[in-house]
Amino acid sequence: MNAITRTLAELDPQAGASTEITAQDEDLLRAIMATPHSPVIELVEMTPRRHLRRTLIVAGAVAATVALGLTRIDLGGHEVGGSPAAAVLERAADVTITTSDPVVGPGQYLRITTIEKGWGQPEIVTSDPDAPPPEHIGEGPPIGSDGKPIVFQTLRTQHMWVPYDRAGTWVFDEESHRLRNISVDGEKYAGGEDHHVWTSKGGASTNWHSYSKYQDASWYASLPRDPARLLDTLLKDAHSYDPVEHYAALDEAVTPVLTSGFAPADIRAALFRALAKEPQVRIVGGVTHVDGKAAIALRMGYAQELLFDQETGQYIGHQSRNPGFPVIPGVAADDPTSITTVTIDVVDAAPGQD
Repeated sequence: MNAITRTLAELDPQAGASTEITAQDEDLLRAIMATPHSPVIELVEMTPRRHLRRTLIVAGAVAATVALGLTRIDLGGHEVGGSPAAAVLERAADVTITTSDPVVGPGQYLRITTIEKGWGQPEIVTSDPDAPPPEHIGEGPPIGSDGKPIVFQTLRTQHMWVPYDRAGTWVFDEESHRLRNISVDGEKYAGGEDHHVWTSKGGASTNWHSYSKYQDASWYASLPRDPARLLDTLLKDAHSYDPVEHYAALDEAVTPVLTSGFAPADIRAALFRALAKEPQVRIVGGVTHVDGKAAIALRMGYAQELLFDQETGQYIGHQSRNPGFPVIPGVAADDPTSITTVTIDVVDAAPGQD
């Protein structure tokens, strides 16, 4: 039992073993306390120097209590309540509103870069609708001749250049690379090296590109800015899910908007505020590292997680986990099976558009 656990036990003697702080919880505690807009910082009052040590211990206890989901406690007549996930989302909303979106000038392009790194398995395709499903479907990926699962890690990068005049020519560049094959038989399957460049007039459908409302400024302009109404509107487009699968509907409604690169700041901020009120959105223990940056992950149910830069509070992408994925050397059972990041900037030119 460490100092934080003892403090929690003194504050709530009936809490019992549920207050025990694990190493993972301590990592989460440090992440929360390092967050500039942490609710803990706002709750701790200034005290004379002789009470400084006691204040810090109590602050740590509050942070740990929130991190562990013990979200209501009374300290000297001051009730502390709230969700760490909500705190992260509210901070993201504030940062989004106060950070200007990139401004594209005449002759310039908005460049949206999406990078996805993830594990996958072969897709079994047959033209016979009556053919029985492969034996391995529902039982994991096929097993290669070397006894190893046929799974592979792929890196996919897409650049999209959107002109100042949205009715102009959009340019797309997408390439993928096979990073790892677990079984030697993985090389027999397509999906390794690939590279395509194409254009689309005004974002319209082509042989390589399908029109998407998530890339349509007029669609975003039509959406309500009230957080609750916005989320309700987006959820209407999600597939029909049972109430117990509400988290799946949330992912389907939210992720395409946040990863599009087109959603304006007020839409993104309203969406974060709406998610802050969703009880199924919760913070994930520990600190995730994305491209060398510490990130806080918020889980929307079973496997989908939103990622926020721990230092800036900004949304940076999403990741998913698949606990049922085969054991892979160097990959823990609860490691993300895919990570997608999105970055946006303004450039003066696009490939092939002189």
